[in-house]
Amino acid sequence: MTLQYNIRKARRFLSKVFGVGKWDNLSEAATFIFICATLFLFVVGMFLYSFLCFIMDFKIFTSFSSMPKSQGLMLLTITLGMLLIDFLMGTFFVWMYDKLIFSPTNQIIEDIAQKTEKAASAFPLEMRQLVDDNPFIQVASTGTWVDSIDRYINLAGNEKYYDETTGCFNRKYFSQVLAGILKTEMLCDLKKAGELKTYGSNEYAIFMIDIDHFKWINDEFGHQYGDEILALVGKTLRKIVSGKGVVVRNGGEEFLLIVCLNYPESVEAYAENVRAVFEKQVRITGQGAGKNRPVTCSIGYTPFPLIHEQPTGISVLDHVKLADQAMYLSKTSGRNTWRGIESFHPPVSEGEVLKLVDSIEYGEKSRYIRISHP
Repeated sequence: MTLQYNIRKARRFLSKVFGVGKWDNLSEAATFIFICATLFLFVVGMFLYSFLCFIMDFKIFTSFSSMPKSQGLMLLTITLGMLLIDFLMGTFFVWMYDKLIFSPTNQIIEDIAQKTEKAASAFPLEMRQLVDDNPFIQVASTGTWVDSIDRYINLAGNEKYYDETTGCFNRKYFSQVLAGILKTEMLCDLKKAGELKTYGSNEYAIFMIDIDHFKWINDEFGHQYGDEILALVGKTLRKIVSGKGVVVRNGGEEFLLIVCLNYPESVEAYAENVRAVFEKQVRITGQGAGKNRPVTCSIGYTPFPLIHEQPTGISVLDHVKLADQAMYLSKTSGRNTWRGIESFHPPVSEGEVLKLVDSIEYGEKSRYIRISHP
């Protein structure tokens, strides 16, 4: 039992030793360096011994007892010399590695850990969860100290993409980061064109949400209370979306939701859930006329990409434009509702695609799309 335990322990240690770049302590790095130095000097020693044997006309492969005294002395001298060089060279490289890489890196990791915590404290909990676990915000993990730096850069760098009023990402994040990620997803969709949807497969959608009668709230209660409502809206939408996507303040009282659903989740049901939770959670509180009542929203959405047969035919910003037009239909249909776009018969020319993007009414009339509603 003890032997098996020691074997397992040795295997774990050796797996760490040869996990270059993942060393937890200096002893693992030192073992790797000494193993490499020993192997290198063994090859050098064998070459030197063979060369000298060839010159002195000695047999290379023979037992030590049958060797001439001079050959045995030469072999012993080379062996002891290589061992001494191995010790000196290995010690020197371990010292160099510790001074130049290991100790400075550990110090950097400690500093970065402190800065990461400081950067994380600037965001609400939901925002930090978005950075840590989100289909749109991924940091490759290799188990090395580089990951610590990547996480800090990813988290601290998002500060410029943060909208303080709502606690959501801002428009800059959408244009500089998210649009690029969505373009990649659009290109990936080229491979899926014509394939049947499978259970759990990703389906993306872009929602445009506008707070109903927000100008009245600002005029009636002041801009400070309006900011409180915006903050509550941001918090509510982040809770709804959770780890399924990203909430972006598009500007003013408009919000963008970029959501990753899993088939067979219904986009229509998701839109209705957003509308219902929004109406329930966002309220004007207090006493007096106009207070203690719900705040509602108008929603427009489009699947992403809208046209799977030509996923790159409509740009990311054009999808946002389509969702915005669908949201405007919700506004003109009485507010506190949603409208969505479904692909019906895809346009066959680039000119028709442009007309569809400019007017979803034209797209519906031409039977390129259908307008969904409750």
